[in-house]
Amino acid sequence: MAAIPTARVEAGSRLHAGFYHAGPGRPYSWGSAGFYSSRPRLVVEARPCPGETVVEGPRDHASVARRALEALGLGGVCLSIVESMPRHAGLGSTTQVSLAAACAARAALGMGGCSPGEVAGVARRLGRGRVSGAGTLAFAYGGFVVDAGAPDPGGPRPLVRLDVPRDWRFVIVLPKLERGLGEAEEEALLSRPWRPSLEAERLMAVGLLRLAAGVARGDLGEALEGLRAIQLGTGLYFSGHQGGVYRGDLQAIAGEAARNGVVLAQSSWGPALYTITTRDMAWGDAALLRSILSELGLGGEVVVAEPLNGGAGILVGEGGIEGEGHEEREG
Repeated sequence: MAAIPTARVEAGSRLHAGFYHAGPGRPYSWGSAGFYSSRPRLVVEARPCPGETVVEGPRDHASVARRALEALGLGGVCLSIVESMPRHAGLGSTTQVSLAAACAARAALGMGGCSPGEVAGVARRLGRGRVSGAGTLAFAYGGFVVDAGAPDPGGPRPLVRLDVPRDWRFVIVLPKLERGLGEAEEEALLSRPWRPSLEAERLMAVGLLRLAAGVARGDLGEALEGLRAIQLGTGLYFSGHQGGVYRGDLQAIAGEAARNGVVLAQSSWGPALYTITTRDMAWGDAALLRSILSELGLGGEVVVAEPLNGGAGILVGEGGIEGEGHEEREG
């Protein structure tokens, strides 16, 4: 009896750094930046199931995965979401689950997985990356990514892609607060004409350059100053919608962190917040942030994660998971 081919996709979380103005001339023209984090992790497994399609996992994620399979016309597959990140928490879960499900199913059905160069086309067919390409590019390439602006009819294209220094760590705060915007709400907001103030536009542009330069040089202080600036510019632009530079219910956490010398970035619409630090400092920063949550009477967790510089990993084997993916995984 022939062994059944099984495909496994291991992906990370997208940490959004902010937006920049990618130029006039279209209804909206955003450029976005972000990092790929090893945690929270997403693991999707798939195998052929002739005559049926079965999707198992947390309800919200399973519905996203099923829609991805239907959009690509991928049937006759049994797919299981083994591990996942919180939904609508600012970690790019919809894009990560959609792409992971599509790539796992394609690989299990012998159609080839998703090479880094093919991911943008898959994302376009899935309707991902219409207003921010950072999550798609992070899935494909990992590291620190900046897209060339959205919307783009060919799917997200990289403007910058850099490895994050191996001794840097992300400390991610996941407070138990209201989830971020859903897909429909986000698209309605981001499809409005882009009219940033000159100050917001300047902060985003300067912040992006300083952040990219800091990552490229391994200069953590410069990277944090850049992250602070692009976050401020992005927050100013959306302040009328979210109640301030940070989402209203996140301002106290960010303020207490700042008073203790920690720069916290809001990832997308939150509630996820994160900072970048070193391997040696990460656990101390995590303890501080846990104490801030406790002092504010908030539940939640604080996660220490490594940068993921290789994008999502796709492995295919027979009767189990083995073989090699299309990239090298760190950690």
